Amino acid sequence: MRALNSSPVDSIDETVLFPFDRKSMPFSRDLNLQLQAGRTNPAEMDHGLSVDLDDRHPEHPVLSYGPPGSLDSTEIICPHVFQIDDEFRMWYVGADDNHQRRGGLYATSKDGFNWERPKLGLSEENGSKDNNRVVGPCGNVFYDPTDPDPDRRFKSIFSTPGPLRKSTSFSPDGLHWKRATDSDDIFGTGLEGGNIQKWGDCYYVNGQGGPSSMNRPIPHPIRQASKRLVVSFASYDFINWTHAAVMGLRRDPLPPKAPETFEGHSGEQVHEGVATWNRGNLLIGLYGQYRADTNDRRDVVLDLGFAVSHDAMHFTEPVPDFRMVHSYEIRGPKASSGSYAAPRLLQRNAFANIDDRTVYWFSIWREEASTWNMQNPKSITGVWVATWERDRFGWFEPCRPFRGNAAGAYDPHCLSCPIDLEGGGGKVFVNADRIGEHCQLRVELLDEQFRPLPGYSGEACIPLQQPGLRQQIFWRERDSLEHFGHPVRVRVNWEGVRTEDARLFAVYIA
Repeated sequence: MRALNSSPVDSIDETVLFPFDRKSMPFSRDLNLQLQAGRTNPAEMDHGLSVDLDDRHPEHPVLSYGPPGSLDSTEIICPHVFQIDDEFRMWYVGADDNHQRRGGLYATSKDGFNWERPKLGLSEENGSKDNNRVVGPCGNVFYDPTDPDPDRRFKSIFSTPGPLRKSTSFSPDGLHWKRATDSDDIFGTGLEGGNIQKWGDCYYVNGQGGPSSMNRPIPHPIRQASKRLVVSFASYDFINWTHAAVMGLRRDPLPPKAPETFEGHSGEQVHEGVATWNRGNLLIGLYGQYRADTNDRRDVVLDLGFAVSHDAMHFTEPVPDFRMVHSYEIRGPKASSGSYAAPRLLQRNAFANIDDRTVYWFSIWREEASTWNMQNPKSITGVWVATWERDRFGWFEPCRPFRGNAAGAYDPHCLSCPIDLEGGGGKVFVNADRIGEHCQLRVELLDEQFRPLPGYSGEACIPLQQPGLRQQIFWRERDSLEHFGHPVRVRVNWEGVRTEDARLFAVYIA
């Protein structure tokens, strides 16, 4: 199965059509797109979330400081999380009692919310191996179970001596790591961050390009106007990488617009790239939404913004500047002014669907220069979670009919890109809410030229009247897709006396 929207050559088991994915769901009429911010505390009452408490949501970090003398006693940042077999595994960076950072720290969890630090006995630190640090060079981790070489199924981009320089390593188990190359500078320039993704047969690493010349492969068109933006490098073997980069996402003005400021630390920018989640036919991503009114780094606020990509290089924001994870919902100490300090969020690849929830693990950066952190040296860093109802990052809902509309002019519906089913027997499912007696969704199939397919359109469709995270679609005489011999499109229609109530979050073809 393959969505014909620039997805990789490899076929996938499931195509997911999200309303915010303008390549997979390009056509819409009389529909508004809304995004949903993630919940970061049990009693969150803003950003369109329910005012009801979520008793399952943790009130505190899911991984907090280790005891005095441990490798993460003063800071925990940059978690990479993957579900492997029946457990979740995390690689992260910690700081010890002397605030010295150590990479390659390891934790495990059965449910994603309760984490343990195993005593690995692999790496000697301060005269002891009684710790949770892996052995060998390990930094930003990627799990690649399809690699035919079992010794390379865990991959890493790690820091080397020099300003923001990087190299690569491999591991068979995520615990024992060996360098993949003698090079200490695989990109020919520095890179801050390092979010790894495989798209088709190619590996991509994105991170922060600029504002410093140490990590600025793509200069700003106006000299002295460099800001933080997303740059990506590519490799087919994870050893030899391009030295030329792709500019993936930027938030600062480009000519002919004048720069807001020539100061490197002020303005709207992108911090440390885009952390991505491969959903088969697109990448969902969270980026560091950096903003500062002055050039003083103590004024920086870092939320997490939302972006998507169809090639692992170029990212777009479905709703520009939308704050998908809000830093100020996790309050720091109260300042003398009476306000609460907003922590700075750091993103890495760490997404998962767990039962009826989508979970994202993120960390809080404790910058030493920050006044409120200096007063509270252990403040609130650690690994936290943002949660959504499963796959409910955003939705389509009909706008209200305009007064004076001609009969039949109001027709809320959306149309997908062509989808090559590569055979038959698949099923269609819908993630939808607020449907019932007065509003329904009707799902039709069309050919590539928008012509209704007999047996899958019009009166053959059975309206969906029950909300749910994955409700199967049925037709009068069919419950699955036949082999059509040509690409098909999905059309979703809103019907009923209160069409504006119904929300469509996703369509799954599997």
